[in-house]
Amino acid sequence: MTRTMPVPSNGLYDEMEDDDNRWGPEPDETDAFHRLVRHLVADGDSRAAKAGRRARRTLAQMGAVR
Repeated sequence: MTRTMPVPSNGLYDEMEDDDNRWGPEPDETDAFHRLVRHLVADGDSRAAKAGRRARRTLAQMGAVR
């Protein structure tokens, strides 16, 4: 008798895990958040520059009280 499909040697779960590992690490949710923040910072900086101002960068420049 001839088999038409190879028999999984590690089991179905192990094969699925091996396939997943070949894809590499999945992107973390924080990556999308950091991309958004970088975009918003760049947008704010460009708007401030167009208005002739510089974006505030330190707490002292923003007038924060200790």
